[in-house]
Amino acid sequence: MFKCLIFSALILSQLIGVTNAENTDKNSKVIKVGSSPVLSSAGIYLAEIRGYFKAQGLKVEISDFNNSSASMTALLSKGELDVGAGNIVSAHFNAINLGQKFKFVADKGHLSNRHDYIGLLIRADHIQSGRYKKLSDLKGFKMGLTSLDGVSQQIIAERILLKNGLKPSDVEFVKLSYAEMNSALKAKLIDATIQLEPFLSKAVLDGVANNVLSAAAIHPHQQSAALYYSQDFIEKNPKEAKSFMVAYLRGVRDYNRAFENGIDKPKLIEDLKKFLKIDDDRIWNSIHTVGLDSNGTVNENALKEDMDWYLEKKFITKVPNIKDVVDQHFNEDAVIELSKIK
Repeated sequence: MFKCLIFSALILSQLIGVTNAENTDKNSKVIKVGSSPVLSSAGIYLAEIRGYFKAQGLKVEISDFNNSSASMTALLSKGELDVGAGNIVSAHFNAINLGQKFKFVADKGHLSNRHDYIGLLIRADHIQSGRYKKLSDLKGFKMGLTSLDGVSQQIIAERILLKNGLKPSDVEFVKLSYAEMNSALKAKLIDATIQLEPFLSKAVLDGVANNVLSAAAIHPHQQSAALYYSQDFIEKNPKEAKSFMVAYLRGVRDYNRAFENGIDKPKLIEDLKKFLKIDDDRIWNSIHTVGLDSNGTVNENALKEDMDWYLEKKFITKVPNIKDVVDQHFNEDAVIELSKIK
């Protein structure tokens, strides 16, 4: 009888434990993430696919934002989005100047000599016909950009034009998403674009356009994209914010091991295909490596340089204090935590 009571008590305690775990799981916060569906989002996608978020006890819901990341700004400010991941745009700084609170917390894409994942595409037929021979031939072209009121690639476009004796007014800028840019090139609706991976390599391999210039040659070290946290997420869920960063950087480091060192690259590509929906292995094997800092460090000096450009062009009314823009303590804490993971 005594043994039966002990057995029953053990079963009951196990059932209560399962029930409590289920209730905890049901009641745990779902972290809402907005992400551009491009290769520089690899850290987020790999963290989800490989269970790194789950290992940190997190439930994550990822939504695609196909156009400029400016559309994430209001959602971050209202706390309707916990994490954003996309291009750096003037709308971020305008929102911060108006008192809307969110922070750049990690690198999600930078340029360097080894990371030339952004380039200038010119329609292939223009090159074949001789309409385009050199960069000064951009005059009169329609050029696609994800935003026309201040975006990181807009700075690159202007630098290209000025360096080759042209003005921004010498071309017509057209607002398009990355996927739309390739379609517009194919349909001959635009002549050129500043494009990034994997769409950059896809356009070239499809014979639609030629990659004539690396953005890194024009604007080395640009901080092109970032990971953002809403103020609500930072203040109300600091533990989850740190855990998210740990998982994100695990994904980033997997990406760097594969694309920079060739470690398990085929497996990583198969994982990324689940989010990026590009099955052609020719594209994956020709892709230019994205700059993703393994420690998530944001290049604050490069960011300040671009903020000055936004101010000069009157896309922003003032340059905000860098401390109001960037908070790197999450990536710094995550690096320490990752050093403990074997």
